[in-house]
Parts: sequence; C-alpha cells; structure tokens
Amino acid sequence: MKLVFDARILTHQTYTGVENYARSILDHIGNKIDIRVAKPTSSNKYLAHLWTHFILPFIKGDILFCPANIAPLFVPWSKKLVVTLHDVAFITYPESFSRFFRTYYKLIIPFVIKRADRIITVSYYSKSEIEKYYPAAKGKIEVVHLGKNRLFRHKNDIGKQNIILYVGSMNERKNFTGVIKAFELLNSTDHRLVMVGRFNPHFAIDEESREILDRARQNPSIEFRSDVSDEELVRIYNSAKLFVLPSFYEGFGLPLLEAFVCGTPVVCSSAASLPEVGGDAALYCDPYDIEDIKEKIKSLLDDSDLRRQMIQRGFSRADEFDWEKSAAEHIRIFQEAVGH
Repeated sequence: MKLVFDARILTHQTYTGVENYARSILDHIGNKIDIRVAKPTSSNKYLAHLWTHFILPFIKGDILFCPANIAPLFVPWSKKLVVTLHDVAFITYPESFSRFFRTYYKLIIPFVIKRADRIITVSYYSKSEIEKYYPAAKGKIEVVHLGKNRLFRHKNDIGKQNIILYVGSMNERKNFTGVIKAFELLNSTDHRLVMVGRFNPHFAIDEESREILDRARQNPSIEFRSDVSDEELVRIYNSAKLFVLPSFYEGFGLPLLEAFVCGTPVVCSSAASLPEVGGDAALYCDPYDIEDIKEKIKSLLDDSDLRRQMIQRGFSRADEFDWEKSAAEHIRIFQEAVGH
C-alpha cells in the first residue's frame, strides 16, 4: 500500500487545529507505512487550489489521504480516497467565514463525501453533525479522536501568575468576545487576560465584535499575542491560573488537551464537542450567558482546592488522548480502504 498524503495545508503560514492535526498525523504515520508527501510548488493560494484538483489526484499511489476537509473533484477510480472532515461549521456558523470560503466548501463538500471511500472525523459530535447535513456520509464515516502534543507538558519551574488565558483564532464561533466581556464583568484589578491567536482571512467578524476588540486593545489588563511559538505557548499555559474556551462550536478542541497537560484548570463551553473532550476535567459554562462564564471563572479563581482538583483531573483526562493510538486507527482505516 502506497499512501499519497495531501500536505497542502502544511504550506500555510499560520497553524490552527486542522494544520496541527495534519502535522501530527504525518509525524506519527510517516515511518510506519509507505508514504509520499505531496505539496504544491506555488505559494499562491489560487494556484494551490488548482494543484489540488488537477495534479494531486494523478500522483502515483494506491490511496490518497486528504486530512483537511477538501479533496480533488475527480480522483481516478483505481485509487482509494480517504478524507478527514473535521466539522461542518461552514454550514452551522456561516457568518464566521468569508463568502468565498463558505461558498467553496458548500460546493465541493458534497462531491468529496460522495467520492470518498472512507471519511474520518474527530469527534462523535462532528459525526452526528456531518450525517445530519450529509446523509450520504452514513456507513463510511468513522470517529478518530486527536491526541495530545508531546511538546506541551507541565513544567514545575514555571510558577502560576494571575493570568486568565484564551487560545484560539479570532473567530465568531470561538466566542472570543464572550471571553472579553466576561473578563470585563469580572472587574478584577488583580488578574489580566492574555489572548493568544490571530485573524485568519477565511474568518469574518461583525462590527460589534470589532468594537469589542478595539475596546479590549485599549485595556491595559488585556494582552493580545500572535505568532507565538509552541515553546512560548507552553510557557504561557504553564503560567496561567486558568484557561477559558467558551466556544459556540468546536469540532474537537485541541487547546483543552494543551491546557490539561500543562497543569492549567479549564473553564469551557458545554456546547458541541467540548464535553466529549473535557469529560470530568473541565468546569462547564453556558457560552450564551456572559454572567455564567464570569461566575465559572470566578469560582476557579477563588477556590484553590477546586483548582488543584481540576488540574489532577486534567492530567488524567489528557492521558486518554494519544497520537500514537490515533495514528494506528488511521492506518487501520487506510488498510481497510484498500482491502488489506
């Protein structure tokens, strides 16, 4: 079995969850199977799209694996196609994406699902959402959870500071404005909010969110960080007193695992896939209720015993998510697709 790995997403300048997933899976299957990593030679995004549809499908191999939702419109029937479809946020939260992005996805995803021999998704929540909007996926879709990044770890030499941490893109469905408003409502002079993330051109935010961002940037207790290396992010996680992610919608939620392994207690949304990932190791809030987000943050800040309990639960929960296990499941699916 020769696998062609579509690595176009790894040419992106900035990484989000999907890029990190593709990188991690490639790292963990690369020495276990016969694999060819395929990337476009042009950095122009439009030429890269053309490469996906007109060159990628004809690279020699028994199976084509596309880890980032999109696959070529035509793949020869002599080749098996496996695609990872992370979520359908472009349908459920269309206002979060640029018009080009959501139109492109709405046009191409039905073709991808129809042609794919097997579909991987990252949570049971995403599986139910995909099958709801695309019944043709039933019978060919399988859940494979993601794993914790080994670069992220608890560091005893880094002391906790009065930091409330958010990590994620500035995307409406991440509810980053809810984090800002809850922090403002907390009205604490002892704590600061650190927001790590950046804007992606595929994402769109409304005028109210821009005003909230502009106001937050004038607040000396709120710090925005972008272009943060993994090593620096590990340091920030370890130094934070708590991590907050009150998303409206998540296909998985890798930052939860990052916070868990760094020994940082978590407040997160009770919506979408986050309870599936967080289990009993997170304190859950209603993402639509700013007062509830604030109260859950306050309860962790005020209760050191609760923080210690949640930290220990986080360590245990993170141990359940492993990239080696995830890679083994991917390889099994590839082998089944080609009949080995």
